[in-house]
Amino acid sequence: MTISEIDLTVRRGPKYRAIADALTEQIADGTLSAGTRLPTHRDLAWKLGVTVGTVSRAYAEISRRGLINGEIGRGSYVRGRSKAEDLPRALQPASGIINLSHNFPSPGAERQALALTLAEMARDDSSGAFLDYQPEAGLESHRTAGAAWIGRQGWKVDPSHIVLTAGAQHAILTVLASLTRPGDRILSEALSYQGIKPAITQLGLRAEGLTMDEDGLIPDAFEQAAQAGNIRALYCMPTLHNPTTSTLPEERRHAIAAIAIRYGVAIIEDDIYGPFYKGPPLTPLAALAGEQGYYLTSLSKTVAPGLRTGFVVAPPSKVENIAAAVRASCWMAPPLMAEISTRWISDGTADRILESHKTAAAERRIRAGRILAGADYLAPPGSLHLWLELPEPWRAADFVATMRDQGVAIAAAETFAIGRANAPHAVRVCLGMPHRIEDMETGLDRIAAALGNPTAPSNMQV
Repeated sequence: MTISEIDLTVRRGPKYRAIADALTEQIADGTLSAGTRLPTHRDLAWKLGVTVGTVSRAYAEISRRGLINGEIGRGSYVRGRSKAEDLPRALQPASGIINLSHNFPSPGAERQALALTLAEMARDDSSGAFLDYQPEAGLESHRTAGAAWIGRQGWKVDPSHIVLTAGAQHAILTVLASLTRPGDRILSEALSYQGIKPAITQLGLRAEGLTMDEDGLIPDAFEQAAQAGNIRALYCMPTLHNPTTSTLPEERRHAIAAIAIRYGVAIIEDDIYGPFYKGPPLTPLAALAGEQGYYLTSLSKTVAPGLRTGFVVAPPSKVENIAAAVRASCWMAPPLMAEISTRWISDGTADRILESHKTAAAERRIRAGRILAGADYLAPPGSLHLWLELPEPWRAADFVATMRDQGVAIAAAETFAIGRANAPHAVRVCLGMPHRIEDMETGLDRIAAALGNPTAPSNMQV
């Protein structure tokens, strides 16, 4: 492999660091694989139009980051994977099953960025303050960074309306806790993010699933449920819905927000996949719902799950309630992780990591499309997973069990069913979790083989 084009005009800071960052990203995303020999200092300097000394400082920097080895007389080479880089594979079941059941982002440029940021923070005498207690809503600088991140999607929000949480799952729990009492009724799409169910159970709530179609939640279904009364909130994922991948059109967003205002139902909008969406700008439901709107997002899918940095945009009069729920559950989101997130949002690192995830996800969707050609599935641009409709005679639970026997883990539609909603014969197949794209392809090959030979298992009722 060779170094890809490096455009220094779009990077901030000293040129040597810009070169080092660019090479770090190319090592992280696999453009420069282990063992690749880097150009000589003179050759790269000529190619980039910089001095040899600048390239020497860049190589010294990425060597300090532990990414290359330099040998006198032989040049500089990309190092092999460290044990630390293999840690996420511990998430794979011990049996060696290829796990396509968890919706994690595919590897990007986050690990090398973390090494650099931690080194910078270690040299910063003020970093120790992030080990102290902080305001439960988050530091002003961290809330401002959250507003900037949300602003990337075209919605300008006031930082004072933001509360930091320990990820989107924590955001869901805190918003529900601040809005509801045990026994209250909660609405959601008939199929929804499975993490909503334990939150509902823990809080003693009752859930009802609403009818969907290929465009997502149907407004008439929402209004009919709202008319019955005693509905506290609607939880929904209008953009790149998990699991069906649908995106709610603008017209429906306005209709649903109007219904929520008319009947006094809070909207809890989970926009964790919003930054991956490719299409005309869409207005957040929370922006349309005014005092009834709550907007949730995090950096888990877009940047790194381990950051555990989430953001809630709440109506001004409800910010203190959300902050109180954060205090009751964990006192505060981890300030050290929030500071890393803030630095990355502020200096453009988060954007570069997001782009690396987008690029990796796009490549995986392309390869999935080749393997599953002819299958009935949805995987729109930006989606990190695909929604696969099963042919006769397969039922979702039987297909999942059969694939498990063949060493592949996927999730049945029943996993996402809310309340008494009926689940279709479909499965969610996630593309990001296997760090090696070859493992993903092996899993998809086995799925394609089963789809192409749908012999009913002996225990299947047809």
